[in-house]
Amino acid sequence: MRVGIGTAKRIGAVLVDPAGATRSAVTGSNPWAIGLMVLGVAMALGALSLPRQLALLSEALAPLGQVALDMHREAMRSGLTRVILADRLVPSPTIVLAATLIAVVSHPLLSLADDRRTGIWVIALLGLAPLLVQEVGELALTYLAAPADPTPGEAVSLSNRFVTGPLLLWRGETPAPLWLQILDSHINAITLWCLALWTMGLRALDRGRLQTWHVMVPITSMGIAGVITWVGTPLATAALLGKP
Repeated sequence: MRVGIGTAKRIGAVLVDPAGATRSAVTGSNPWAIGLMVLGVAMALGALSLPRQLALLSEALAPLGQVALDMHREAMRSGLTRVILADRLVPSPTIVLAATLIAVVSHPLLSLADDRRTGIWVIALLGLAPLLVQEVGELALTYLAAPADPTPGEAVSLSNRFVTGPLLLWRGETPAPLWLQILDSHINAITLWCLALWTMGLRALDRGRLQTWHVMVPITSMGIAGVITWVGTPLATAALLGKP
């Protein structure tokens, strides 16, 4: 119980006092408690939007009285349900993968002392804290901005309409171009916030002035993670949808 309270305080502190929190978290923190709490709370917040999105999907796929069309829509239901479940219950794959890469490569690549291995994982996992802010925003949007007459696509992507990146500048009535959607998913306030936390954490771990590697390791890890998820997302989506 005491460990859980201490872990929650560290996660909350890093969101309001990142510099001080990362310095104090480098030693004496349990990385697995931090990781489990951040990801567990993120998954719980994502799950809270499921009733609303699944209800909207059911409404969007309601029978229309046309046998062929109704059969097709019913065949879509299970695949779209799986997509919603995966989207809501799996916290941002790009950011989570980037955190893992940072933790894995920092020790051998930067020749840090063995006694700092735990600190690397602490910094990497603590940098996921902004995901909780994203999940809260997506949850609020799901219930406050739900369409009155939803389409299946709107039901699936409703929570993803919470944007903090370049898409905020898109004012067209038509959907934003694909390149802008991809850019927004990888460069936004949440990803930049995570990068800043990782940079400050690596600097605290190194106990010195800001160095180039403190910045480049998080940026490179995020870039590699972004490419991997960009390539893998269509394959994962196709697998979830299955055959129509």
